[in-house]
Amino acid sequence: MRVSQDIQSAFIQSLKDRLPAHLSLVDELADLLNLSADSAYRRMRGDTPLTLQEAFLLAVHFNVSLDALMGQDSGIVPFIYQPIDEHNFRFRDYLKNVLDIMEFVDRHKDSDVVYLANDIPLFHLMHIPEIAAFKLFFWEKTILNYSSLADVQFEIGVADEFVNEISRKIRNIYCRIPSTEVYSSESIDATLKQIEYCFVAGMFKNEEDAGTLCDLLKNLMAHIRKMAEYGYKFKYDRDGNLPVEIMENSFVPNYMLYFNEVVHTDNTVLIKSGDEQRTYLTNNGINSFFTRSKRFYDDTYRSVDILLKKATLISGTSEKERNRIFNAYNRKIDNLRKLVSTG
Repeated sequence: MRVSQDIQSAFIQSLKDRLPAHLSLVDELADLLNLSADSAYRRMRGDTPLTLQEAFLLAVHFNVSLDALMGQDSGIVPFIYQPIDEHNFRFRDYLKNVLDIMEFVDRHKDSDVVYLANDIPLFHLMHIPEIAAFKLFFWEKTILNYSSLADVQFEIGVADEFVNEISRKIRNIYCRIPSTEVYSSESIDATLKQIEYCFVAGMFKNEEDAGTLCDLLKNLMAHIRKMAEYGYKFKYDRDGNLPVEIMENSFVPNYMLYFNEVVHTDNTVLIKSGDEQRTYLTNNGINSFFTRSKRFYDDTYRSVDILLKKATLISGTSEKERNRIFNAYNRKIDNLRKLVSTG
């Protein structure tokens, strides 16, 4: 009986961890399970065991893995996957989901993020809306094959204010959360190839926009380089102004950037927040699936830790290495800029 109570207690705690601060868990349980408030309290205290059907309904609603709570070393790792869909789960829904994750992480002051970047991290793309909009267009038109975009060309300046607003919120939270990122020489290649592909395929309404994106990409690289220099994340300023806390030297470093020349990795994100660990993996460039399995997180983290020991830290005082790497990125951008300028 004690084991089942411990499992139910851990399950209820996992529901509390995922509940927005303004909501009451007892009210949620009562509504979802069609119970009185007293019956909901009894289940929360463990006085009344949850039925299998009740546990299933709650697990689905709160995206909680029952397998992970059992503590069984079966080799089976449960993942949650919600691909972007033109009609049922749009990019807006995807961004709202990312915002929910960031708000969850932000609620815990001991949170940490590790990002192995095979592509420019989504959070940094949000510093420059034109680049983020292009990446969204490319994903939806080519990878996801949206029928609504079959005859649509990309144009800078066509903004979706909802997407821009939620992107700003995500970016601002990410700037506050301590993170470690690992880049490689190929980390900007995907974006460059996407710009080139759209240019060659005639997907730009104005061909000059391809060159403008190259210029903006250089600006983004300069911004990431500057954040790496200070070891601190902050919002991009088009005029190049530094935030007050840097000017007054009153900031707390929260950004470590490594350069990996050893292993070519996929996009992998490790998030530790409170007592929870999550591992996110990418699929088809933009879709992701994740697990709350502590075992999988620990195994992945050990691999990342080995990788970091073989990588080069380029944030903080590593000016020579940092400049060498970002200059190489800029040369790649310049080569594409020449290509799209000459046609």
